[in-house]
Amino acid sequence: MTENSTKKPKILLVDDESNVLRAITRLLKGYDITALTSAEEALLIAKEVKFDLVISDFRMPGMNGVEFLIKLIVIQPQIIRMILTGYADLESAQTAINEAGVYRFINKPWNNIEITNAVKSGLEHQRILLENRQLADQVREQQILLNEKDKALQALEKEEPGITQVNWADDGSIIINEEDYE
Repeated sequence: MTENSTKKPKILLVDDESNVLRAITRLLKGYDITALTSAEEALLIAKEVKFDLVISDFRMPGMNGVEFLIKLIVIQPQIIRMILTGYADLESAQTAINEAGVYRFINKPWNNIEITNAVKSGLEHQRILLENRQLADQVREQQILLNEKDKALQALEKEEPGITQVNWADDGSIIINEEDYE
């Protein structure tokens, strides 16, 4: 989802058939939908508005769905990408997956449950990816802090040998060796 999980996820629909856009918009009424009939216009809007997920028709005039998604990745690399197609062939599917990172193919005519489930799972996938990135960033930050503290301890130990080492008794008290103070 978006940064603020109380907001509705933003979905971009791109299909040259306005009746398809209306049908999918009705189906996904719980989301913030932007529906466009032009891939070129969608790219312009994507420069201004951050979307969570895009569903693009495969065959459109001017620019096919894979070409559109490849250009969209440059603008919004984190967006979950789906293709809506009535003409699925293996080569097109491979190109879409390998070059445009398509998350899911939806065949025309579609099943309403399939689209709603695909959108839900795509948004959940995006949420998990975002959470993983945040956790990885946090681990890197913590590692930097640990490295800095380790360097400080090493410098202290070099200056005053034995200062960073504590001898503990079974009762939790600290054992002080008198020879260290002679």
